[in-house]
Amino acid sequence: MNNLAAVILAAGKGTRMKSTRAKVTFPIAGKPMIQRVVDLALDSECLRVCIVVGFQKESVIACLAEDERLEFVEQTEQLGTGHAVMMAEPIFHDHGHDVLILCGDVPLLGRETMSRLYQEHLRSQASCTVLTAFLDDPGKYGRILRDDKGQVMGIVEYKDASETQRAIKEWNTGIYCFKSEDLFASLKQISNANNQHEYYLTDVVSILHSAGKTVSFVVLEDLMEVAGVNSQEQLAELEDLFVDRIRRKWMNNGVVIHNPNTVYIDDEVAIEPDVEIFQNCILKGKTTVRTGCSIGPNSLISDSYISEDCILEGHNILVHAHVPEGHILGLREQFIEDPYE
Repeated sequence: MNNLAAVILAAGKGTRMKSTRAKVTFPIAGKPMIQRVVDLALDSECLRVCIVVGFQKESVIACLAEDERLEFVEQTEQLGTGHAVMMAEPIFHDHGHDVLILCGDVPLLGRETMSRLYQEHLRSQASCTVLTAFLDDPGKYGRILRDDKGQVMGIVEYKDASETQRAIKEWNTGIYCFKSEDLFASLKQISNANNQHEYYLTDVVSILHSAGKTVSFVVLEDLMEVAGVNSQEQLAELEDLFVDRIRRKWMNNGVVIHNPNTVYIDDEVAIEPDVEIFQNCILKGKTTVRTGCSIGPNSLISDSYISEDCILEGHNILVHAHVPEGHILGLREQFIEDPYE
């Protein structure tokens, strides 16, 4: 993936969040949404990651971990997704890139899905590869249009779609991979002559198809990966689903969790088989729990390493701790270390 880059759209306000904060800075399972999207781009071996900021741009930039591969451009006016991507063109003036388009408020997209998208993009030598999905009722998502050969020929936004088009079950997730030169050449041809008076990124697909360029696609298997966040309620629901998946993963790998709905585990935590976790525990950060351990109820463990066969009797707090093999922490005993000492 030597020439892969990403553009992350993160300029929006998110009015339905009912907050003065930028939507993408809200956390999901311990990380800002935008950080999860950046992590995905970096894990996908993107050499450059351009983040389009706008509303509360300083706070968006400040919530991200520093990385030399990150670059920021500003969209000062909210004129649509196409306009947002236009802001990134100066960064890709040398072209020759494959560019992932990601959304800053879609935080749970998986590395495997990104790999499938990019591999299809390379295999088909496409100018654009679209991540699509199917629902019996796709609601107000844009619909995928296909020609008589079954090839993707365009995307119509819901507000501009006819009743026949709205009946289409295949919809646009808003995730793409483009050849940079084709992307930015096509963006120069789009207009805002639509019901929203916005510059749609989706219009690029029909422009490429009309020019005889290859537009490929990958169908998403797990719809939770592209679940967006538009309200505090949706954020909470998505976090519940995400954390539940983490718990299920460990239970299906030999970990005993009592009353699972009361236990919170970050996605960076590593747990070996034959660990037992009791009610109301929180495991956060880069924590490792080795085999044979018992984590008593109401314990908080953050960025710690717990060796084999340790027992925490309950109400324990561990922060930046390294617990030796076979150690027993009594009720309410704390083990807090300063990582900078």
